[in-house]
Amino acid sequence: MTNTKRVLFAAALSAFAVTARVATEEGMWTFDAAPLSKMNAALGTHIDQAWLDKVRAGAVRLGGCSASLVSPEGLVLTNQHCVRACLQTFSTPERDRLAEGFFTKGRDEERTCPGQTAEILLGIEDVTARINAATEGRTGREFVRTRAAEQASIEKAGCGADSTLRCQVVTLHRGGQYKLYKYRRYSDVRLVYVPEHQAVVFGGDPDNFNFPRFALDAAFLRVYENGKPAATPSFLRWTPRPPVAGEPVFVAGNPGSTSRLETVAQLEFARDVQLPSALKRLSELRGRLLRFADESDDHRRMTRDAIRGAENNLKRTWGQHQTLADSAFMEGKRAAERDLVAKSGGSGPDDVNGAFQETARAQQARRELFPFYEQVEQLAGGSSVLYGYARTLVRAAEARSKPAAERPAEYADSRLPQLAKTLLEPRRIEPELETLYLGFWLSKAREAMG
Repeated sequence: MTNTKRVLFAAALSAFAVTARVATEEGMWTFDAAPLSKMNAALGTHIDQAWLDKVRAGAVRLGGCSASLVSPEGLVLTNQHCVRACLQTFSTPERDRLAEGFFTKGRDEERTCPGQTAEILLGIEDVTARINAATEGRTGREFVRTRAAEQASIEKAGCGADSTLRCQVVTLHRGGQYKLYKYRRYSDVRLVYVPEHQAVVFGGDPDNFNFPRFALDAAFLRVYENGKPAATPSFLRWTPRPPVAGEPVFVAGNPGSTSRLETVAQLEFARDVQLPSALKRLSELRGRLLRFADESDDHRRMTRDAIRGAENNLKRTWGQHQTLADSAFMEGKRAAERDLVAKSGGSGPDDVNGAFQETARAQQARRELFPFYEQVEQLAGGSSVLYGYARTLVRAAEARSKPAAERPAEYADSRLPQLAKTLLEPRRIEPELETLYLGFWLSKAREAMG
């Protein structure tokens, strides 16, 4: 599999990135910018726009996760961790659903996942000219406010009051392009199948982030429309034959953001401040969760998902820090910056070099603000569900009292229906776990702020 050529089509991403061999082999593109002629010539494929459209219609976004339609009647395949919150909702002191999994014998046994939505990309429209025209001549906070207002206006005009649609203006190339992504939204999403916990995490934390990994990390959902399984003719079909070495493989999804476009100063901040803080916090949180889990079987049920999440984040963060602590890696990033400055043809305060220097000054200010900002904003409430509800209610009330053009993006009119769904749908709350999270956060906030 290591010699298999891979191509990723991103349905929605915040940063555009390509690998060093993008012209001939690997790469990442949005669906409206795939270089079909070059790909076909380099890979020996015969991809056309109709094929791209079908793949786009078969890719699903699940609130931070990628998934795929795999049947004509709304069946969706994703990873197990993408449905853990849903599964936890069905757990009780008498029945630990995360441990035993979930299986249905018929559609009448499929259970609704509270707050869950599934979205399928319908189309992409370039709105760069409109954003640029609205923000021309503006800088600083005025630029940010004007851009947010124009984005909200574009999203509202794109989807109107149709609750089955979601419009989102996506920033590409760090503001070089703006695209309006229009999604078909399904708000009735039901759980079909999840394997038992031991099958999902086979190999445990030692095997996590390693290859090969032998674990049944999969789950099935179904999207419904008007109380019936949704008609999804553009599903992706199974093939019983595994890929072979050298065969092109195309992956469609909604990837997370990367740091590959960050400057050396930004990476140094992550290495020296952000990641060490996260490692310390996650290590202590993991310890508190393990101690809490040892107190009773019910506590073990409550924390099964949380412990796995803490261990996963801890290992990921450790790997990121190890990379940035590699002097050869960082020198490569510095050399790339010097090369970019040289190729830009100048080193004055208003050109590329000036931009790097301005970014470095901003990172110095960020170092000073970070301990306070991390506790009162980024990590506020820890993982407390109730705190999250309370903060959302307070901020939403304040935002809705303002004209649409002055609201933060997360409280734009186009996003309020999903916000209401998340707040109003029933969800299991574990008071003892809430107390642990809030206590841990308050103790860390006191340490950071004195």
